[in-house]
Amino acid sequence: MTLYGRDANGNDAYIRATGTGAVGSGYVTFHDTLSEEIKFATLAQASGTAASDLIAAVTGKKIRVLNLSLSADAACSIKLETGASVATIVSDIYLGINGTVNLSDSLGLFETNSGEKLLLTKTGTANVSVTLAYREV
Repeated sequence: MTLYGRDANGNDAYIRATGTGAVGSGYVTFHDTLSEEIKFATLAQASGTAASDLIAAVTGKKIRVLNLSLSADAACSIKLETGASVATIVSDIYLGINGTVNLSDSLGLFETNSGEKLLLTKTGTANVSVTLAYREV
């Protein structure tokens, strides 16, 4: 971790470089008040698959998604769900042919219940790609 500079309020901002720069281990610039590790996950879901785990459960932690990117090669709808009981937390994102959705919020878009996994459920026959950044809180 290296001091990167100061933000508009005069607070320290750091750069954290983790891993080898591979797709699953990106480089993140973060503010000193947001010191929790940001992690990345990707999923390429094949056309015949209806549901896939995105992130495994972490005991006693919620998975808070900060950035989400979805794309599909055919029309479909996508839900993001939490836990073994499959409770919906993001309902019915509709994608057209070659459609994409990009969502981002530094405070978090949504989160799972404590100790539960995050999974994606799809209707339709599309091949779907998902990339997200998240924190365990």
